[in-house]
Amino acid sequence: MGRAPYKYPVKLTGKEKQDLRQAKRKGRCNARLVIRIMIILLADKRRSIAETAGILGSCEQTVLNQRKRFVERRAEGAVEALLDLPRSGRPLTYTAQQRAQVTVTVCATLKKHELPLSRFSLADLLPVVRCEAGLEALSRSSLARFLREDALKPWQYHYWLFPRDPDFVSKACVVLDLYAGFWEGKRLDPNDYVISADEKSMQILKRCHPSLPTIAGQPMRVEFEYDRQGTRAYHAALDVFNAKLFGQVVENTTIATFNNLIDRVMTQAPYQSAQRVFWLVDSGCAHHRNTFPARLKSLYANAIAVSLPIHASWLNQIELYFSILHRKVLTPLDVNNAQELQQRVLDFQAYYAKTAKPFTWKFTSQDLKDRLEALAGFAQTLP
Repeated sequence: MGRAPYKYPVKLTGKEKQDLRQAKRKGRCNARLVIRIMIILLADKRRSIAETAGILGSCEQTVLNQRKRFVERRAEGAVEALLDLPRSGRPLTYTAQQRAQVTVTVCATLKKHELPLSRFSLADLLPVVRCEAGLEALSRSSLARFLREDALKPWQYHYWLFPRDPDFVSKACVVLDLYAGFWEGKRLDPNDYVISADEKSMQILKRCHPSLPTIAGQPMRVEFEYDRQGTRAYHAALDVFNAKLFGQVVENTTIATFNNLIDRVMTQAPYQSAQRVFWLVDSGCAHHRNTFPARLKSLYANAIAVSLPIHASWLNQIELYFSILHRKVLTPLDVNNAQELQQRVLDFQAYYAKTAKPFTWKFTSQDLKDRLEALAGFAQTLP
């Protein structure tokens, strides 16, 4: 027998609906709360208990209980009414002060230790914490839980690179402004073009045994051992606003080979007759910041070299294409010779060009300044 269809009726206010919907979006990791919110939202639409249970896959008693809970506690707030009440549970074994002492000990141990270790495991940390924090009975599982739940995780790390270029901001902002369509504070002309160019080194890898195709329940298997047949360099240039791609595979990267790429671009329309063609390059040997601008200007009067700051390849959009090439073509790689690698890369270039669209670049020069300002403020807070 079904329960009364509208027992504990719910009529939500506008604010209650908004609060519940926001909590539903933010609470995807809390499936129990999401189900409770859905029960109340369906009750507001006058869905019966049986209908709600069928839609959500819950039992009718659960739907009834949540409606009752909401009606009785809605004065606390729409979301708060659906939260579990505090439970007594087992008494705490360790106080908040003791847990804080564990965090202090771990941070200090990683900062000032005499062991020949750069990173610690639980087995390394446990005796140190027991001794220095005075928690002789602390178990390995409790220590693991404390560290997992703590906001400070000093054993984790990632590499970062301090900008060495004293003019990093000004040089980077020039590139970012070009991506936004500005040069020296003025909007680019429709007859201006921005070219992002660089080279990528590729190894010629021939697997010692052929790859085995995928079968049910097992992925394709690629032989780990390979014979290295040398290297090749892929020079590529990307028209940033039109997603037009130019490329060539050469034996070595030299000024002459990079000039060939420039000729490939600048001798055809619309770049040949363009008002300005901006070439974004890093300080590689073939386009060093000290020599490339003058050399490019001597080759083509309408070409302007824009050098990236040191260690700022992330500013060069051609690197996005190189990432796609590496993931889709060069990993895993099994070719017999340089000619096969060259054909593979150039075939992908033609394949990519059929559906290529300009990359959506959202990071602006103001975003860079804001981020650097925030990092500077954070650095001042460090001891």
